[in-house]
Order: sequence, then C-alpha cells, then structure tokens
Amino acid sequence: MGISDPGNEIEPQSNLSGCESDDSIQRKSRTRSVVMFTISMLLLSGAAYFVYQGTNGLEGVWDSLRSAPVWMLVLIVLGPLGNHWSVSMCLQALQSRHGKVGVREMFVLVGSAWLFNYLPMRPGLIGRIGYHKAINKIRLRDSLESSIWSGVLAGVANGVILLAALVMIELPNQWSIVIPLIPVVMMFASVPLMPGRKTRLLMKALAFRQIDVIIWLGRYWLAFEVLGMEVGIGDIAIISAVSQLASLMPLTGSGIGFREWGVGLTASAGGHTMSTAIAADLINRAAETLIVVPVGLVCTALVARHWKGKRDLAQLQTGLSEDDTRPDPDQKDTSGDRAE
Repeated sequence: MGISDPGNEIEPQSNLSGCESDDSIQRKSRTRSVVMFTISMLLLSGAAYFVYQGTNGLEGVWDSLRSAPVWMLVLIVLGPLGNHWSVSMCLQALQSRHGKVGVREMFVLVGSAWLFNYLPMRPGLIGRIGYHKAINKIRLRDSLESSIWSGVLAGVANGVILLAALVMIELPNQWSIVIPLIPVVMMFASVPLMPGRKTRLLMKALAFRQIDVIIWLGRYWLAFEVLGMEVGIGDIAIISAVSQLASLMPLTGSGIGFREWGVGLTASAGGHTMSTAIAADLINRAAETLIVVPVGLVCTALVARHWKGKRDLAQLQTGLSEDDTRPDPDQKDTSGDRAE
C-alpha cells in the first residue's frame, strides 16, 4: 500500500502538459489574429493614403460622387444585398444535400456570418457550421464539404464570366449586357434534367453562384463608371475575380487591405490608373460596411433568439421525459403485500 502507482504519478503530469499545450495553442491563435488584423488595417490605411495622394486629397473622388446619377449610387449601396441573397441561396442548396435548412434560416445565418467574417480567421464560417450541427443535425464534415463546394462553384462561375466577357467584346453594347445572363438561364433550365437529387441541388447552387458573380461584376462596373474610369468588360471580370479571391482569405477579415491592393495592382497591370481602381474598391467596401453592420446585427440577434428557443425546448422535453420515468409518490407500493 505504501508503494505508489507509477501510472497515477504520470497521469497528472500528462494532463497538465496537455492543458498547457491547449493554452499555448489559444495564445498563438489570438496572437495570430491580432497580427493579421493589424496588418490588414495597415494595408487598408496605406491604400486609403495612396488614393488620397493620387486624387488631389480625394477632391476628384468627391466630385465624381456628387456628379454621379442617383440610381448608380443606389445600386452601389444595395449591391451587397444582392450578394447576400445569392450566396444564401447557393449555400441553402448545398446544405440541403445533407439536411433540412430553410431559405429564411440560411439567409439569416449568412447575414450573421457575414458580419463576423470581418474578423480574422473567419469566425462567422465556424459559427455557421456549428449551428448546422447543433440545430440542423448536419455533420461538420458535410457542412465543410458544402463550404468547399461553394468556393469551387465560385471559381467555375468566374471562369464562365471570363468566357462571356470574351464574347461580349465582339458584340455591340446593346447586346453584350445579355450575354452573362445566358449561362444563368441555361443552368436553371438544366436543373430538372440532372440525374439524382444531389446533382440537381449542385446545379441549382451553381446557378445562384453565377448570379453572385454577375452582381460582383456589376458593382465594379458601377464604381468604375462613377469615377469616370473606362475599363473593358474583360478587365472588369478579372478584377472582380481577384477581389472575390482576396475576400476568401481566412487570415484577414473579408480580405481587408489585401483586396484593395489586389484590385489596384490588377487594374494597373491592365494599363489603368492604380489609385482610381483602389478608390473604386474602397467605394464598394464602404457600401458593404454600410449594409453589413445593420444586417449582420439584426441577423445575429435572430440567430441567438432561435438558438435560445431550441435550447429551451430541448430542456423542456428533457424535463418531461424525466417526469415520466420518475415514480409517483402517491402511488402505494403493493409489492410487499404480494410477497407476503
């Protein structure tokens, strides 16, 4: 009895080292987030200063905005809502391959994740996947697969737009605007022809992702037009694809800083003024921020209320089941009488 068990002596040390390892991982994660957030803010500030220097203290930008048609400014502000809707419909179709997710439910989830994804490491994506597991009973790997498919479909949709842009260059302006819509119509028309439910939902998701890419294209076209920057449809398609790719970077929230410089460098490679291109992206960024904050806050409140309702319902059902299995104190135990 006086000899201690070596296993009992080693176990607390191993547990302690495991806790220290977890704490170390959390500290490194927080440090990485702070560093990437600082870098993104520095890049964003540098982009704003570059535009300030290249536009005579933003006088040219303000003059362009004041003289722009009102309908253009309205569409620039409302454009992010179109992206919110199309991405929600795409993800709803992808997640429906693995479980039941409502359209309004997904719209609210994407709105909340949209806000939190402005933080480094895309916590909105992690929260949405966790919600699907807890509420919709969809496995984590299935939700992760849907998110990967969403990125793949975005690449396919951008490729289709680039091909459409090549066709649009050869056509008169009055016909070229119709070209991007043709693939969308063809995708929706082919949905009933696809073999199997999952394949049909995948094609439906691609159609909505194609709409999302077209909205991105329109937003940059509007921003360039407002600033008086003549950019061909092919260059706009490439710039839009670079912008979306930068927005998906997990290390920085919504690609802040990297997206602005990516758009500027891509436009500069195409022979356009870099400062004006960055200014166009900053206009789109301002419109997104104007929309994402109120939409994200409202959607987050709705998600929290729905989560609380589900949790209270689960606790109530657990309590009822326990009451059903608990013996009735008023009921007399006659087992002893029978034994006698």
